[in-house]
Amino acid sequence: MLTVAGRPRAAAALIAILALAGCGGSGGDSSSTTASSTAAQATTSTGTGPTAQGRQAGAGQGGGQGDKPHLYFTAGEQFLKVPVDLPKSGDQVEAAAKALVAGPGDTGDVETQIPDQVEVQGVNVEQGTATVRVSSNFFSGIPPNPAARSDLQRQEIAARLGQVTYTLTQFDGVKSVKVVAGGEPAEQQIDRADFAPPQQGPDYGKHAKGPQSPSTRQLQERLADLQYLPRSAVDGVAGYRTDQAVIAFQAWEGLERDAVVGPATTAALAKAKPPRPQAGGPSRRIEVHRDKGVALLIAHDRVKRAIHVAAGAPATATPAGTFEVYRKERRSWSVPFQVWLPYASYFTGGIAFHEYPDVPPFPASHGCVRVPSPEAPGVYRFAKLGTTVVVL
Repeated sequence: MLTVAGRPRAAAALIAILALAGCGGSGGDSSSTTASSTAAQATTSTGTGPTAQGRQAGAGQGGGQGDKPHLYFTAGEQFLKVPVDLPKSGDQVEAAAKALVAGPGDTGDVETQIPDQVEVQGVNVEQGTATVRVSSNFFSGIPPNPAARSDLQRQEIAARLGQVTYTLTQFDGVKSVKVVAGGEPAEQQIDRADFAPPQQGPDYGKHAKGPQSPSTRQLQERLADLQYLPRSAVDGVAGYRTDQAVIAFQAWEGLERDAVVGPATTAALAKAKPPRPQAGGPSRRIEVHRDKGVALLIAHDRVKRAIHVAAGAPATATPAGTFEVYRKERRSWSVPFQVWLPYASYFTGGIAFHEYPDVPPFPASHGCVRVPSPEAPGVYRFAKLGTTVVVL
C-alpha cells in the first residue's frame, strides 16, 4: 500500500482531450464548480480521469480492447495522458513501460517525474500484477529505504510510481504494479486505488501567532494601505499572515525577502505606493509575477490585493501567457504527488492557484501557484470561472 500523504501554453485541443481534472482533480467536495467550456467539459464530464479510475482497483482497464493506449505524464500537479503508438506485435505492457521511461520528448506540454536514462530491464505479469524491473537510477535523489525519505521525497517517488501504475493498469490483465529498481522494491505492489484521496481532509491553516503590540498594528495598517493585507487582518497580532504580506511587499520593492522589517524595509514602507498592474487585459484579472512571487488581484484596472505566492520551480516552471480560470475545486487532491491542494482554481491544464502550507520566497512548486493559507479563500473567491490570468 502506498503510504505517502504536491512551459509553453498547451494547445486548447490538447487540454480538452487530455487534461485529467486539473491540479487536484479528485476528492473535490460539493463546492466544486466547472466552466461550460469545451475544455472544462472534457475534464469533468467524461468520467475518464484519474479520479474515477483511481477510486477502485482495476477500474479504467481496456487498453487491450482496441482503445489507443496512453502514457501518463504530469502537468502541474496532476496527470495528463498522452496517446502513444505501440508495436502491433510483442508485449504491449513492456512496450508501454519502455515508452514511458523514455519520456515525453519534445512535447513541451507535459513533464515526467521519472529520471533521465532509466532503463526498463524487463516486465513480467503474473496473477494481475506487473512486476517492472528498472535500473537503480529510478531512485535518483530518493533513498531506497522508505523510512529515510523526506515528505518531498515521498511525493516525488509517489509521482514516479503513479506514472508507471496508471500507464500499465490500463491494459487488460494488469490490476496492480510492483516496481523493482536495481533489485530494491520501490514500494509493495500498488494499484490505482492507492492514489485515491484519504478520508481525512487537508488541515493547512494552523499557524502560530505572536504577541499583540501597537507597532505590529501600525505595520499592518501600512500594509493594508498598500493592499498587501485586508483591513480585516489588522489586529495588532504578529503572525504568519503579516509575515507573508511583508514578503510580498519586499518582493515587489526588490528587497530581500526575509519577512524582517529592518531599516531597508521600514524606509521603503514610508515612501511606497500600492502596486500597479503591469500587463494589459480585461479590467478584472489576476497577474502572476513569477520572479517576484507576487499575484495581483485586479478589479476595474486597480490592484485590490497583492499577495505573496510561489510559482513553479525552474524545472517545472509555471507557463507564461494569458489564460482563463476553467475549473474550481474547494478540496482538490493531487493524484501523482499525493497531497491536498485546497481552494484550487485551475487556469491551464493541470496548473492552478491553490492553498499550500509551505510558500517560500522563491519558485518552488511543480507548476502550480501556491497561495498562503490565510489568503487562499480570498484568491479562490476572486478567481471566478472565466477570470483572466496573466502569467509574467
